[in-house]
Amino acid sequence: MNSASPQIRYETFEYRSMQEFGEIFIGALPKHIRNLKIPGRVIFENDRRQPILAQITQIAELQDAMFEVLNHPITQEAQFHSENAFRALLEKPTVDSTVLRFFNGWNETHKTTSLVSAKIIMRLSADVISVPAEKLVGYHHVMAHMHEVAKDDFGLGHPGHDGMYGYMTAAFGAAAWVEDNYKIRECNEFSEFLYNIGVAEHKAALNSVEHKESIMEAMMVSIASELWNGREYNFIAQHIEDKLLTLNPSLRTNAQSLRNAKGYVMGHSGEVENKHGLHVLAAAQAFGRTADISFKLGKLKGIMLKYNDRVGSAFAAMHHALIS
Repeated sequence: MNSASPQIRYETFEYRSMQEFGEIFIGALPKHIRNLKIPGRVIFENDRRQPILAQITQIAELQDAMFEVLNHPITQEAQFHSENAFRALLEKPTVDSTVLRFFNGWNETHKTTSLVSAKIIMRLSADVISVPAEKLVGYHHVMAHMHEVAKDDFGLGHPGHDGMYGYMTAAFGAAAWVEDNYKIRECNEFSEFLYNIGVAEHKAALNSVEHKESIMEAMMVSIASELWNGREYNFIAQHIEDKLLTLNPSLRTNAQSLRNAKGYVMGHSGEVENKHGLHVLAAAQAFGRTADISFKLGKLKGIMLKYNDRVGSAFAAMHHALIS
């Protein structure tokens, strides 16, 4: 494979599209849900709590809804903009200001863990002291599922999301992406949207409809984000190593540096993000059962499409920045 000729390589070799990654995952959804569990936990040296299987219902309906969202024109357009942005990045022979703008914007689209999911955990952990005893187990299951969503990005056992992003951009020679002059308006608006979702109605009464619906909506945004990320990261994961080696040939002789450089993308590829999405889904349904609020599939579809529309606009802006 000639890494010095990326444009030729992309045309000669077949790679899966975001659409294909989505179809593969959703097609296997029942199997993924059957295997989803809260991991076991050592309590004492010789005492371990066994894994707890997720309790997700409406599986066939969920599968149909996810296919409907995947094939909707909004999602198709968003995937089109995303793949175009990544292709434009891959075709850049050197790192210039447009690449720095891309990395700044891309980072803004991946703040759901800190701006939404972690705030859900914080809010529930504060609420749990005030809920009736019979609801405690339900709240614990919700928070345990949300822990599975957040732990990887927050670096429980490894440097975490932000650390890995720094390794990658440094290997690109693009560490200056953090400077304010590389911001992309649409991408910052996207992260502002995430922040507003995470804090919405956080001061509302515990048993109010407003509070419960804000938590449910935040969880549904997190579901939308993680499932989108599953397709996005898997698409770029097919190309990231070759691109890094093209721009930074010294990585060929330093296996650890290469692992670090591609770790941000590869650490989120495979089924990692999709599994996070299913854990949020399990948390949302568990919250619905515990807090006596309906988990509405129609609402989830609408939120997923709105999320895809917003992230598609952000990627369209990133693509425009790269080709300007």
